[in-house]
Amino acid sequence: MTVKFLISKSLEKMNVDDFAGKSQLTDREKNLQRSLVYAFGAVYRELLAEYIPLETKEKATFMDNKLSAAALSKRILYPISVLKNSKKLDFQTDAENIYTTESGELTVVYTYLPETELTPDTEVNFIGVSDDLITDGMLAQYYFATGTYELAKSYDATYRDKLWRLKYKGKELKLKAGRWVK
Repeated sequence: MTVKFLISKSLEKMNVDDFAGKSQLTDREKNLQRSLVYAFGAVYRELLAEYIPLETKEKATFMDNKLSAAALSKRILYPISVLKNSKKLDFQTDAENIYTTESGELTVVYTYLPETELTPDTEVNFIGVSDDLITDGMLAQYYFATGTYELAKSYDATYRDKLWRLKYKGKELKLKAGRWVK
C-alpha cells in the first residue's frame, strides 16, 4: 500500500472529499496532505520501533572490541546479537557504540529504521497490520496536533486497542497468582 492510499482512507474517516488522487491540490488540501504524511511518519516509526521491527544481518569489523553504530549501513535502532562463526557473543551498548568480547570481522544482527523520506507515493508494507489500524493512529496524531483532543483521544484509544491485539494475537496471556492464591 502507499501513503496516498492511507491518506484516502483517513480522509474517508474524516468525512472529507478524497483529494489524494488529484493532480492539482488547493492550499488547504496540500496542508492537510502534508499533515497526514507527518502523522503517518509518527505511526510508521512507532510500528517499526516497537511492534514490527525490520531486522538485518551485517558483517562489520570491531576494532579494540568496539564498533561505532555509524559504521553500519542502516540506521540502527538496537542490536539483537553479535556473532562469530554463528556463535553468539556477549555485547553491551552505549548511545554510539557496540562493545563485545572480541575484535575482528563479526556479524551484527540488528533492527533498523529505513532512510526513506515519506511522501504520498512511498510504498509501505506491514505484514499483518490493517490499514484501519494505521489510519486510526494517523488520525490520533493529526487531531492531537490540531488541538481536537476529544477526537484524538477517541482515535488513540482504538489505535492502542488494535495494537494490543496485534501484539498479543495468538499468544496465551498468563497472569501470575496474586497474594490471595495459596
